Amino acid sequence: MIRNNLYNSILLDPNTKGADELFIISGYASATFTRRHINDLLQIPSLKSKINLLIGMPSKRSDHQAFLNLLNTYPQNFEGHYYDSNPGVHCKLYSWFSKKNPSIAFSGSANYSQYGFFEKNQENQMTPDNPLEIFDYYNELLKSSISMRDPSIKQVRSYQLPVSSTSIYPGEIEWVKQDKIVKISLLARDGSVPKKSGLNWGQRIDNLGNQREPNQAYLSIKKDAREEGFLPEKGLTFTMLCDDGNSLDCTVQQDGRKAISTTSNNSILGSYIRKRIGVDSGDLVTTEDLEKYGRTDFLLEKINDETFFFDMSV
Repeated sequence: MIRNNLYNSILLDPNTKGADELFIISGYASATFTRRHINDLLQIPSLKSKINLLIGMPSKRSDHQAFLNLLNTYPQNFEGHYYDSNPGVHCKLYSWFSKKNPSIAFSGSANYSQYGFFEKNQENQMTPDNPLEIFDYYNELLKSSISMRDPSIKQVRSYQLPVSSTSIYPGEIEWVKQDKIVKISLLARDGSVPKKSGLNWGQRIDNLGNQREPNQAYLSIKKDAREEGFLPEKGLTFTMLCDDGNSLDCTVQQDGRKAISTTSNNSILGSYIRKRIGVDSGDLVTTEDLEKYGRTDFLLEKINDETFFFDMSV
């Protein structure tokens, strides 16, 4: 039985030893964890690998758009399906193949998610299993599954932003639903957009005297919205689904948990915001820019521990 270092033991080490294709049946799974796993596998100097994921339990498929983005970004490395029959499948099975031949497999309690594979979040165990039997079961379930690429799949959300003609006060937050949905001002208390932090974090000189990449940015998280229980722990990634259909892979950053930025490159968030509000790439964002756009705050809704919804619609 394997209890420690599950992520490396189950999801990375077999690839370093020559396995190149992984078949997963998991009751629950997250897009942000899938992205992390793909990127880590791509860093291993071995055979190219492919992940085949079948999510077994019915859900609202809240991060469906993020899975679609993975399919488009990594077409050679990822394929995904939702089980579409009853009862749901709550198994957690992982079967590695090498050059189309069964290699090594595991079964146990770990869902394909950060909370399943990192001990500090959840205690789980995995046990060696038969790779061919799991592969056969995967293909059996596939007959009653629907591809994530199927255009009939719609992302379901539980909340719609109420129509409001005014943004919240500068520097403030407003809980729409405590610890679930919050509106946060993009402005400082004096009504300005800070010139060298937040959306303009890249508009400054670094410690070596060099100009930072000007699109670097973070969302400033204020007051009790920083507390654990709403946002994830520092170091865990999460998917931020945007109201315009985009999705961003993000993490909580900085001392005091006071910032959200995009995981691999914090310029991605700054570029996204600038494009959305009509500011040229690399330019300073001002209060006037946000007012012209029609919004000086944003809404953040917690869907689950690894998925949030970002709304900046007008």
